[in-house]
Amino acid sequence: MIRPEVSLLGTQQVQNAMKKLSERLKSNTRVLAGVPKGAGVYEDGLTLATVAAVNNFGSADGKIPPRPVLQPAIEKGALQYQRLAELMIPKVLTGEMAMRILLEQMGQLAEGHIKQEITDLRDPPNAESTIAKKGSDNPLIDTGAFRQSIRYVIDDGTEAIEEGL
Repeated sequence: MIRPEVSLLGTQQVQNAMKKLSERLKSNTRVLAGVPKGAGVYEDGLTLATVAAVNNFGSADGKIPPRPVLQPAIEKGALQYQRLAELMIPKVLTGEMAMRILLEQMGQLAEGHIKQEITDLRDPPNAESTIAKKGSDNPLIDTGAFRQSIRYVIDDGTEAIEEGL
């Protein structure tokens, strides 16, 4: 009859590995994507972040309707973020890849999704007078500055994050 035996020789190594794994998984690091406050200023003095917020949520007076792009873009990309995590988390767990690299990949993906959402959005349409003024019917693209200002940052809690939209 075969009897299983348990050895305690590797116990310390296993405990150390579990501790390191636990530390990697406890991270409060997150990816943020949008328009940072310091992204730039239009000629009239409005910041790109302010214009992005007005376009995303609509103006207080109702003259500019909400044209949300951030949340819809992230929701549409959710399956891609999940798939990326499924493929890369095992590499993070084995130490083959740093968690920060995975977060940067997710940030780049989110940045691309938001830019695509800005490009694709058509509803609600601009007023005819706005279309005539800017020469385009794309509600969120005039100079392209809004779309170009989309950035992602990795927030690991060690320094203040510049607010924006």
